[in-house]
Amino acid sequence: MGPHCKRALLRMNLRMLRAGAMLLGALALQLGCLRNPQSTGAQSPATPGAEGSAAAELLTVTPTDTPSGVFFEQGAPFCFSGSNNYYLTYQDKVMVDDVFAQAKAMGLKVLRTWAFIDRGSLDGSMPSTDVNDWEPHGTKKGVYFQYWDPIAKAVAYNEGAEKDDGLRRLDYVLAKAAEHGIKLILVLTNNWKEFGGMNQYLQWFGLDYHHQFYTDERARAAYKSYAEHLIQRVNTVNKVAYKEDPTIFAWELANEPRCRNYGKFDRLQDCTAETLTGWVKEMSEHIKSLDPNHMVAVGDEGFFNRPGGNGEQYNGRDGVDHEAFLALPSVDFGTFHLYPDAWRTGLAWGNQWITDHIEAAQRVGKPTVLEEYGVTVERDDETGKVLSGLERRRIAYTNWNNLLLKRGGAGSMFWILVGVDPGNQATGYYQDYDHYSVYNLPDDESAKLIRSYAGQYPEQARACELAVRAGLKGPSTPFVVASRGAPAKPVPSSAPDAPPSSAPDAPPSPAPSSAPGAPSSSAPSAAPLAAWFHSNINSAGSCCASVSTWVARRWKLWRSTPRGVSSVANVWRPRGAATTRSCRRWWP
Repeated sequence: MGPHCKRALLRMNLRMLRAGAMLLGALALQLGCLRNPQSTGAQSPATPGAEGSAAAELLTVTPTDTPSGVFFEQGAPFCFSGSNNYYLTYQDKVMVDDVFAQAKAMGLKVLRTWAFIDRGSLDGSMPSTDVNDWEPHGTKKGVYFQYWDPIAKAVAYNEGAEKDDGLRRLDYVLAKAAEHGIKLILVLTNNWKEFGGMNQYLQWFGLDYHHQFYTDERARAAYKSYAEHLIQRVNTVNKVAYKEDPTIFAWELANEPRCRNYGKFDRLQDCTAETLTGWVKEMSEHIKSLDPNHMVAVGDEGFFNRPGGNGEQYNGRDGVDHEAFLALPSVDFGTFHLYPDAWRTGLAWGNQWITDHIEAAQRVGKPTVLEEYGVTVERDDETGKVLSGLERRRIAYTNWNNLLLKRGGAGSMFWILVGVDPGNQATGYYQDYDHYSVYNLPDDESAKLIRSYAGQYPEQARACELAVRAGLKGPSTPFVVASRGAPAKPVPSSAPDAPPSSAPDAPPSPAPSSAPGAPSSSAPSAAPLAAWFHSNINSAGSCCASVSTWVARRWKLWRSTPRGVSSVANVWRPRGAATTRSCRRWWP
């Protein structure tokens, strides 16, 4: 912080006694102080498309002392690294087997995959919505799980007993995962057109708009029936009922549910956050009533519904309210995704995105998982070698995993782990179609980095460290369960501290007496406020620019609130995307 900032802040000290944190918001407007890009926490959301200098920098992340929700496996806290793969249910078994073998070799504990492939009728009278020229319409290499029966005029299920082109494929995936000691998140439908998903439900029932998937009685009933069919299913390979199979980590309601999918069915004006939240509540409660053994998650991208928020990820425009989902008793943990290249936000934006989701989950005492993340690279299709983008990916994956490990995340799952493909004559491996693929090969730098983090999550993730320190234990059950309860207070500083983990190229800085982002038990009182302000002046200066937008939104509330220190704490307590981690350090 420059000397002009420090002198100005000192001159305004007496005003802090009257207005509390309001002073610093005003100061940001007057001085335009610059935040230190190496602050211990994460960056504020950037203008879409803006990278900024911080995008090329490794963060130094201080371990939090604020306990987070955790998972329990066999009674012990469970933190993990994992991945996604969408082709497990329809590719040849040699490809499926290889993915599980590579996941185990990398130390990954959880994989997420699609438990749906939806099509129209077999006779073509009911069109399929996912159509590709290289395979039968509505299928993946001929495999499908649900289809329309034109005689019964209802959705039917393909067991695949004769051609091995149906749900027996999912049976094999579950059995193979169990052999390798890997848990599976099973997703029940898709917001997007691929694999049928919600669009196919609209086609089945003659619906016109995307949001009607969530509201139409027939669509909701068909979705419930499919969920029940899977829950009650008995695996044809290992004879274990799905609802009794501890290999299933959780049921997930949908992949990235929103009010729209950028297709012909979109009609945003008739869909609100209440539309999706009501559907999530109904479906999660339904699944819980059928299967109390397994957890339920939403599968959302983590979009917030914060009026005035910056961009579609914060302003609720697409009808998603991540915090409302988290608050539902029938939702066990939070999920969020991170794709700065596709979202045009810039890499550094993702740092605050992760921090905001960890804090949202901490407020309700539930675990949260970054279950999809990716930065694109360019590869030579003939050799598989990375041509560009690797350094951007290395910096982003390092920063994001450090934040999750040390600030309270329960797990991270990159997109996407792929393996061998005998059909690819050039490389022998599945082609990097979307430019996010990770191959567990000796010379794959992405795999090396992820393997190093996979080794850290089980014991060094701060969420699990603090749970172990507190002596928390879960039930002795083979099923993974999530902690539930009120948000915990920061661990007292007198408690013995475990040595912080060190991620590649990003050694942690010494832990502060109060970790950034950890809420204090109370706001500072008027008497010691001046001394408190002086002791925190450097941290205050590092955030003054970031609160300029936030303070404008709080001014109307301040004018209508009775004055006093308590009202200062309640009205001007920093919240939301517009405040930075450094800001929260000096005002609880």
